[in-house]
Amino acid sequence: MSKDLASSGLEDDSDPTYTHFAHRAEFIGLLDHFLKIELTQKSTEREDEAEDSLVNDLGGILDFYLPLPGLLDPSLSEIVQPLIERLTVVLTMMVDDKTERNANNINSKRLARLGRLLNWVVKVRGWKAVVPQLPSSIPNLPVLVHLLSPSVSPSTSRTPPTPHHPLISAPEAWELRSIMLLWLALLLTVPFNLTALSSSSSPLSSTLYGIDLPSADILFRAPLAVLAQQVVLLSLPLLTRPGKEGAYSALVLARLYSREDTVQGLSGFFEWASHELSEGEKEGEAFLVASLLEFLALLPSMLKPKHVPLLEEFMEDKLLPHLRGSRTASGSGLIRKLAIKAKGRLWLAKLGKVSDDGEEVDLPEGLEEWLDNLMGGLSDKDTIVRYSSAKYLARLSSLLPASFSSQIVSAVIALFSGTDEEPVTLTSFGTVIDPGGSSTSGGTMGFGGLETTRGEARWHGVCLALAELARRGLISDEVIGDAVEWVIKALTFDLRRASHSIGANVRDAASYLLWSLSRACPPSVLEPYAEEMATSLICTALFDREVGVRRAASAAFQEGVGRLGLYPEGIDVLGKTDFYSVSVRRMAFTVAATSVAVHKAYRNKMRDHLHHITLRHWDTAMRIQGAQALQSILKLGDDTDMQDALQREINELPSLDATNVHGALVALIQISQLFAETDDRRQEVFNALCTIRPASFVSTQAADILASTCLLVVNILNPPIVTASSTQSVLDKYLDLSMKRRDPEVHEAIAQVYGKLSELRSPEKDIIKLIADLKSFRIATRQAASLSLGHIKYPRLPSSITDKAIEALLSLLNQPDKIDIESRRAAVRSLGNIASQKLEGALIVSNTQFDAVLRAFIDGLEDYTTDQRGDVGSWVRIQSITALAQVISILPPSTDLVTPDVFQEVIGGIVKQGVEKLEPIRGEAALTLATLRENGWVWEGIEAMTVASAKFEDDGFRYIDQKEWFTSSMPILQTSFRKHLLNGLVLSIGSQVITLSNAAFQPLQKYLTENRSLIQPVLMDLLEVLHKNYTSNRIFIPTLQTIQKLFSQNIQIQEKDSQICNDILAIACKSIGSIKSIERITSSMRLVLSFLGKRGLSWEKAIGHLPLFLGHRFPRIRAISSEELYLTLSSTDDEISDELEEILTEAEWTGSGYDKDVERVIELIRKI
Repeated sequence: MSKDLASSGLEDDSDPTYTHFAHRAEFIGLLDHFLKIELTQKSTEREDEAEDSLVNDLGGILDFYLPLPGLLDPSLSEIVQPLIERLTVVLTMMVDDKTERNANNINSKRLARLGRLLNWVVKVRGWKAVVPQLPSSIPNLPVLVHLLSPSVSPSTSRTPPTPHHPLISAPEAWELRSIMLLWLALLLTVPFNLTALSSSSSPLSSTLYGIDLPSADILFRAPLAVLAQQVVLLSLPLLTRPGKEGAYSALVLARLYSREDTVQGLSGFFEWASHELSEGEKEGEAFLVASLLEFLALLPSMLKPKHVPLLEEFMEDKLLPHLRGSRTASGSGLIRKLAIKAKGRLWLAKLGKVSDDGEEVDLPEGLEEWLDNLMGGLSDKDTIVRYSSAKYLARLSSLLPASFSSQIVSAVIALFSGTDEEPVTLTSFGTVIDPGGSSTSGGTMGFGGLETTRGEARWHGVCLALAELARRGLISDEVIGDAVEWVIKALTFDLRRASHSIGANVRDAASYLLWSLSRACPPSVLEPYAEEMATSLICTALFDREVGVRRAASAAFQEGVGRLGLYPEGIDVLGKTDFYSVSVRRMAFTVAATSVAVHKAYRNKMRDHLHHITLRHWDTAMRIQGAQALQSILKLGDDTDMQDALQREINELPSLDATNVHGALVALIQISQLFAETDDRRQEVFNALCTIRPASFVSTQAADILASTCLLVVNILNPPIVTASSTQSVLDKYLDLSMKRRDPEVHEAIAQVYGKLSELRSPEKDIIKLIADLKSFRIATRQAASLSLGHIKYPRLPSSITDKAIEALLSLLNQPDKIDIESRRAAVRSLGNIASQKLEGALIVSNTQFDAVLRAFIDGLEDYTTDQRGDVGSWVRIQSITALAQVISILPPSTDLVTPDVFQEVIGGIVKQGVEKLEPIRGEAALTLATLRENGWVWEGIEAMTVASAKFEDDGFRYIDQKEWFTSSMPILQTSFRKHLLNGLVLSIGSQVITLSNAAFQPLQKYLTENRSLIQPVLMDLLEVLHKNYTSNRIFIPTLQTIQKLFSQNIQIQEKDSQICNDILAIACKSIGSIKSIERITSSMRLVLSFLGKRGLSWEKAIGHLPLFLGHRFPRIRAISSEELYLTLSSTDDEISDELEEILTEAEWTGSGYDKDVERVIELIRKI
């Protein structure tokens, strides 16, 4: 879909149900506009862009119907015929002597676009459906032949010879040539002798076509009409072209040589092709071979039986032996696929003729060998080869006697089991561990194409083959059970390969096979297997990782419900697992699975699938979602189901596979949530934790295992377990292991464990240990300890242990240079949790400690630490904003704990963060202001920066227009928080992200224009920012950029404010010669130039500062300054002198001797 069309959206984007050509009116309207374009007029560059966009829009609509192109058929004639009529007129003009002069005016680009649009229709609908729409009038035949042939006019050195008419020879016109070849192939089916249609009988010059004389003698050893010779000569060079030109030229030759008046030339063509192949591998050979195979695939259905042996002789004796010794076939899946197609169609022609002779037939020699080749092709590494092998294996089987076809089916099913030396390996549940070996040694037809590592290819090919056989009703009742048994295993085919898995295509093909069986087999045959098929398909539709597989299984289940009527609760379950219900994995696992589990016929199978497949899956997210689904299913069963699930997962804890261990842990977390508080099974689960092998804690899954272990402990701990003598040693073991990990999810889990323990016993010992861990040399331990202190439930006042915890956390924040950023962030979070804890309605912290904590949060708003990861200080700032909201919002506005001065600082800091350049910080600040506002807190300018807290759900702030957000903050300029606002705003205006910079600056400019009385205080505040941050480029540079933008936009400065402007210029240019930051120097230079944009205040001062930049020690600064000075002066109303322009644009500013130029520039500027 084109960019323009995609941006506006198609009519049916919201409802992708294909029922008809819903965009017909829109398409026809665009097509009428396209047809009005005059092909005989030149076009401008802008017109070319517009016409390309129009073609893309038309193609975008066509592409929308790629899933069901047949919907275009009712409108195909009104699409194709106007286009082909337009093409006919132009092509006729190009060959007609009377209009040859007009032909020189034909726009080749527009002609190519016409061909592109026609080819787009062919791409979507297929050439077999479009060709009948092409005109079959005989006069068009010589026109096409003439245009596709080389020009016969003598060429000059300026006009090199072209392989076709010059107007259609350009590389970008390949789509037009493809359409012309299709049209030519249609016209070659005329029932008249081509001799009568030849324009002359004089011999042709084959060299004009790029064919040497010996090759021409071979090709035309048998007499052919001149027109036929022309078609052959123009087609041969196209055989070596890639894509559709080669394929359609093969179609042209196939149509030609299948005629009764030209078939005698077929032997000459094969002799020529053999000679070309014998010359050895050369450039373009792969394309030639592909075209020859396309040609051989088309001929068997066109030729009479007596000519078929000629095809077979060339293929078996020349082409295929050549490919077996060539790198072309082994490296190209397309070549192998076309070889299967060509030889498959040849055998279809042979078997079709033999089978028609009578019931008792002798099968042709070589058939068994060919069937072996097809079965070998089922194991090819390329999908297109496997599918082609499956298709022709089924088509051939349908032509053979039933006894023979049943043997083929049995042989195909036997491929599932591998070989005697390398059989398939399965788990006890039937899941494939090793797909087994293949008996194919030389690859497809001996061309290669074997998998480099044993994978899913053979199973995928076998599923495709059985599906094609099933569609044709070739799977007998005797083997249907074996087929179903294997396909059920294929539905769970998933082999781990490094960090991913393979097998999704096998599962998809298995669903297709079950779809085919449901469609082709009578219900009585499938009745014994119906329940197993139904439950397996439902498990795949609900619990497969890939959306395509889930949808395929859902479709197969739907087909079985409709065709067989044997699936348990079929209609009801189908409504819960339709196309949309299984599209989103989270919804499939939670909503759809729960609704299906209501039916007991599916519930046990779903549980088994979760235990054996999903909870053992390589993807961590799958295991977690599978555990959630298991819990929802267990809620629907009885206690027996829960006990069974519990024992299964406990038995997996000692597993050597870390993936299995993690799956068991997440499952036990969900199961344990269903236990009562006093359930003895809690102790059983806790005891089972000791069975986890130590190797699991050092595996790649160690972080997930430790986090899940801690979360499981949180879920199962109760007073009896906590008081048991053996409990502490187990807890110490896992907590110590977890404290050494740096993974955030592990730290979160540890904190929850300490929080749970503090509810069940005195937390004093744990607090003392964690305070000691804050001083650990191990960074991970310190991070975990600082986070855990915030989850503990502290005793009521007075409590020395609470004071110690707060003091320890505050000490982390007082050492920003020594303590890592993660520990500081966790400390802020923990302080927020502690300060907001209440017991019996009263805070657990003293007033003094509360004030210290609040002060720490305010200081955290100024944490701008950076490292190789970027602005990591933003983590602390975000957490500080969150903590301020958490702590203050629980207090009434009348409280004495938050003094007015402190609250002013809080609001000022939040306002500043609310307009800074990082969106997450702005969003958190906006949420905090909304929370305080809704809890009754009041401050000056409360009506500004107003967003309801409900809009922040699901990360809603990112969908708020940022310009509107900055605009809503402008009234704060009228309040005492103006300095805070400007401190944050300059960072956004100075951002390198242009859209953010404009979104922040434009509201400021507009507000100052409407409120001119604010200009002076704003400039004074910005000047103060410059003075306070002279040594900090992080703030100084964006502040300069903000001021420069204000002056560049002609902000109205009064005469009394001239001293402010002079002071700004002075500090901007202070020590500019010793500063090394290029960005700071250029920002100062642009600020100076902004005063030169118009005569007024500080103009003379600005001129006085120019030598600092034009004569700077850095050549780059001198060059940039001269260039930007020229642009600034050129944009003013005053005309600059030629001398000044020459010096600024042509002087060697990066060299030496620029001092005189600097002086002269200053003199000339003063004269303007």
